[in-house]
Amino acid sequence: MISQPLISLPQPMLRPGDDYRALPRVSNSDLTRLKEEQLGYWSVPSARFIPEKTKVFGRAFHQHLLEPETIGTVFEQFLPDMVGPSQQSGHDLLAPAQTEQLTALMRTIKQDTFCRRYLRLSERERVVLFTEPTTGIACKARLDMVYTSPKRRNALIIDVKTTSARTQAQFLESCYTYDYDRQAAFYIDSLRNADARDGGLAEWESTRQFRFVFIGVMKQRPHRLFAVDATSIPGFIDYGRKKYRFWLRKWQEEQERTVISSPAWSMTA
Repeated sequence: MISQPLISLPQPMLRPGDDYRALPRVSNSDLTRLKEEQLGYWSVPSARFIPEKTKVFGRAFHQHLLEPETIGTVFEQFLPDMVGPSQQSGHDLLAPAQTEQLTALMRTIKQDTFCRRYLRLSERERVVLFTEPTTGIACKARLDMVYTSPKRRNALIIDVKTTSARTQAQFLESCYTYDYDRQAAFYIDSLRNADARDGGLAEWESTRQFRFVFIGVMKQRPHRLFAVDATSIPGFIDYGRKKYRFWLRKWQEEQERTVISSPAWSMTA
């Protein structure tokens, strides 16, 4: 069962990711965890079985690509004994071979014209709050990159993945294996249904076209790039939408069962 976390009081040196996780809303990752609990961890690809060194590398890759400003903070440089392991940049925890690999991946991405353009023009790590219309559930999404055209008619979401795939076909297959269709639909609909700010119009109210592109970068040499335009694949987004709405309803049922089964004293505390 997935329970919504309570908003905690501000903590010293709280990072943006911690702020996001504290929001009492449902994310696509919450739906993944619910699916794992419902179907069993061995029946679906699960992050629970990813080796720790792989997770550390993934965090370092993400940080260097999308949050380079968080690397090497003043605290880390001058007061390293005051920075806990969870607050260190991933680069500091990498083995030499991983550091070399990370450098190669960054070089590959930044040499690509498309990636370089949208790393410069997009909002990175954009948090979007929205209400899913069919269930009324408050949701949240954190987008790697989102570019909105000057007149806000078009929006492009880009999500970057490291991959073991060695061909375009293998990377496309992984998009289905790892529920990337559900992620793409969830993120596109986060823009479509974004909550209005301060009583005004929602930010993407006038946007007419939404695109979603996955960029896969090979973890091993020759570090090729793959691109999948999710919105151009017939049925991809529609099927992903059915998936996330199914698991949102399951999440809602879990919450209702929790309320019914809770003792009276816990409801009045």
